[in-house]
Amino acid sequence: MAITFTNNLKANVLDPLQALIVAEFAQPVYFDREFIERGTNWFNLRVVSDALEEDMASGHTRSYTVVIQYYRMVAGEFKKDTHIDAVSAVTERLKRLIRNNSSHEQYFFNGKLESINYESENADLSPDTLLVEALFSANVFEVV
Repeated sequence: MAITFTNNLKANVLDPLQALIVAEFAQPVYFDREFIERGTNWFNLRVVSDALEEDMASGHTRSYTVVIQYYRMVAGEFKKDTHIDAVSAVTERLKRLIRNNSSHEQYFFNGKLESINYESENADLSPDTLLVEALFSANVFEVV
C-alpha cells in the first residue's frame, strides 16, 4: 500500500514564504542554485536544511532553513544613498514582514530571520550587483 504524505517543504515553507514576499514587494521570487541575472532587483530562495526538532507518537516538528537572497543591480560608484540605503530599506521591510508573520496561518510557526549578511561573497557577481542574504528558519508540525 502506498503511503500518503505532505510535501511540507513546498506546501508549508517555500510556497507560503514566496507568497508573502511577492505580496509585500511585488518582486519576482526564484529558486536558482547558481546566479542568473533576472533584471534590476529580485529575490531568490535557496533551501539549506530540514532537521527533526521533536518526534512524538502522533507527529513531529521539523525545522526548515532557507536563505532568502535579495539582488539589486546598481551601477556607479558605491555610495551610502545609492547602495546601502536601497538594500537596507528592503532588508528592514523583510525583517518586519517575517516578524509580523512568524506564525503564518496553518503553514509554519516560529518563523524568523536568524541573520542578515550584507557582505555575501560571490565571484559570479559583477561589481554592479548587490547581494544581501537573510537566513530564514521556521518550524512545521506534521501529524502522522
